[in-house]
Amino acid sequence: MAQTRQLSGNALLRSVRENLAMYRDAIEPSGKGIAVVRFTPTDSDSPEWVRRMEASRVSANQKVKAFSYLGFTVDHLVLPGTVSAAEFADRIDAFNADDHIRAIIVQFPPPARLTPLVQRLEQIKDIDGLLEDRSPHRACATADGISRVVIPVAEEASIAVVGARGFVGRGVVRLLKDHGLDVIPLDIGDDLRRAAHADIVVSTAGKPHILTPDHIKPHHRLVVDSGFTPLPDGTVAGDIHPAATYIPQNITPVPGGVGPIEMAVLMDRIIRQEADPELTPWTCPQAMFLPRTHFVETASHPGPTGRARQPLAQPKPPPQRGHDHGRDDGRTR
Repeated sequence: MAQTRQLSGNALLRSVRENLAMYRDAIEPSGKGIAVVRFTPTDSDSPEWVRRMEASRVSANQKVKAFSYLGFTVDHLVLPGTVSAAEFADRIDAFNADDHIRAIIVQFPPPARLTPLVQRLEQIKDIDGLLEDRSPHRACATADGISRVVIPVAEEASIAVVGARGFVGRGVVRLLKDHGLDVIPLDIGDDLRRAAHADIVVSTAGKPHILTPDHIKPHHRLVVDSGFTPLPDGTVAGDIHPAATYIPQNITPVPGGVGPIEMAVLMDRIIRQEADPELTPWTCPQAMFLPRTHFVETASHPGPTGRARQPLAQPKPPPQRGHDHGRDDGRTR
């Protein structure tokens, strides 16, 4: 049986960082900044919400690191979960009015009562697609990155998107349909076993280990696991059960998969917005896979020795420029 290849988002991010480092000397003295807003849990919050806020903290810190590397100043605002709607609105309005703040990211999910206030963001500063239909981007950076990984292997493929009604999942479905691809939207409460019949599986459910060997099969040419749930023992869990991670032909690991890919998209977007509108967006090389006809359905799956690592991207030459690639309509390329 073919080995499962791990597609390393860390390798891709390293390549993107190297390619964009050339812009740092111009950005650093400009004083341009980016605001990143996140929330802390309260004592009365559920354990699940506490875990989600911990994941938000990790993601926010990654964004601070990514933008700082490019020479931007980062205003990392941490608000208590009890913050009033009026104070949150005032903070957003202040960032909107500050010409030095070039982009604003509110870590999702914010407390439910504050979610409508995210719509106060200035459109031009919405680098992460938080305004959805009103955003200059077709989807959030996570969805954009997922689609860039999926599209190169999606020819004549059906793609199951688990968590399709969530914020990230909606973006993935939108981008894949923009490319005319066959999408099977699934969510919690649906018969997730339908994913077993797809060629590609994307999970954005954020539910630890929700997809098992009943859902993940050897013929799957790619499985993208966007789950990231911190556990009490200090480890993190993805949406794919550990017993299923050795089954598909290619899989993004957790951690080190979709998270770094999201950072690579945000870095790409901010450079095109603030430094080089003609920068060609990065793309993923096509992962190797065997045709579905090669596989015979079986309930068995290989053990840990069946895994091999493969970088998602190798270092590439400096980014190309061209007038045909200068316009950012939010679609992946």
